[in-house]
Amino acid sequence: MNHHIFTKFKIGSTDQCPCAAGAMTAEPILQTCPLNKFLRKRFWSQPTSLQNKLFGCLDDLRRTATFARETQTTI
Repeated sequence: MNHHIFTKFKIGSTDQCPCAAGAMTAEPILQTCPLNKFLRKRFWSQPTSLQNKLFGCLDDLRRTATFARETQTTI
């Protein structure tokens, strides 16, 4: 994700999300980024905590991984 790559490794020109709403970290990508709004609704029809998306059961983690692939988020 841009924030980690930029701040930890000094790779890239910015840590910002392509939506320009803030740093590109797991929380905005999975919870609030407007660019992913409709895709998020497709994967999680009900509000789902960031905790479940990142540390939930195997089904939760598979859903999160598939979501990340479909958003073409680089990690």
